[in-house]
Amino acid sequence: MKILVLYQSSWWNAAAYYTYNLVKSLNRIGYEIIFTCKKDTPIATKIINDRYKIININLFENNPLKFFGNIKKVKQLIIDDKIDYLIPISAPGHIITGLIKKVFNIQLPIIKVCLDNMAPTNNILNKYLHNSLTDYFIFPGESTKIKYKFFLIDKYSIIHAPININQFTDFKSDIDLKEHFQIPKNKIIVSFIGRFSPEKGIFFLLDIISTVLSKTDKAFFILSGSEEQIKYKDVQNKIDELKITSNVKIINKVDDVRALISITDIGLLSSRISEYICRIAMEFMSFKKPIVAPNVNVIPEVVGSIDNGFIYNLNDFNEAADYLLKLINDKELLSKMGLNSSEIMKNNYDDSIFDNKIKSILENIR
Repeated sequence: MKILVLYQSSWWNAAAYYTYNLVKSLNRIGYEIIFTCKKDTPIATKIINDRYKIININLFENNPLKFFGNIKKVKQLIIDDKIDYLIPISAPGHIITGLIKKVFNIQLPIIKVCLDNMAPTNNILNKYLHNSLTDYFIFPGESTKIKYKFFLIDKYSIIHAPININQFTDFKSDIDLKEHFQIPKNKIIVSFIGRFSPEKGIFFLLDIISTVLSKTDKAFFILSGSEEQIKYKDVQNKIDELKITSNVKIINKVDDVRALISITDIGLLSSRISEYICRIAMEFMSFKKPIVAPNVNVIPEVVGSIDNGFIYNLNDFNEAADYLLKLINDKELLSKMGLNSSEIMKNNYDDSIFDNKIKSILENIR
């Protein structure tokens, strides 16, 4: 059985992570994958390295002639490769598969994986595409499903992003990062890991940290991630201004995030938007680390009950600080929450569970 996956993104982001893991899952459960995307993108490199068949198509074409050329390419691909299922990820791929199904009467199941940043426009054409031409929908969280409230979607599954638990439970770092980065060994390590960009709430994060450090000297904070719209020097200047320099350290993005998580006691998130998958929360929890995070999009779904971590109101840095202090001052609670978090990941988000959910959809849709 062959599946055509249509994807488009120039970045390695949450959608790319989900899509790449979906492709691996489809392969593990026995399907042959043909993958379309723009060449020379991060996901294209990974797909090629894994030896899946990849077709270079730029789905985001504003030129009408090129857009209709893409329809012709995809249609011919479906015929030549004897495709059994169509899985569009990005909106243009969804439109193309819908047009092929309607105009050329190619009656293959369309399974839309809803990872687009923006909600689809509420218009008559989109309603027809979603309500009549699409056979099934996969959402990475309840928070994403809400964006599709204008459509009559009754055949769908909520399937959160998967994670390979064994990559975390079996991990041992080659170096002692505490020693390497001169991090005090007698402190509770609280880590923020994410890109330095506005949506991650870096300066709001510093308000949380400053509040915690005004009430305890037991904690040490690590801020690690790629330097994007927000520069390290600007964050460091704010750290110095708040007079918390001795207890906060900025670390460049590390090659293997597991090494940093392994020396962490508590994961801290401060995202303002985004987080439709929240991979970093899943990684902290897989490593038996409780997290303190805002009630943004999928985060409360992933964390689950209060036994696994603390969810604070988006703009309440005092509430976030209070939750951190509870964990910092109660090692038994910290350990218990960490163990509960690991069980949540193992029982709900492991690769094998993801595989079974995807397999069930494909087996029952035809």
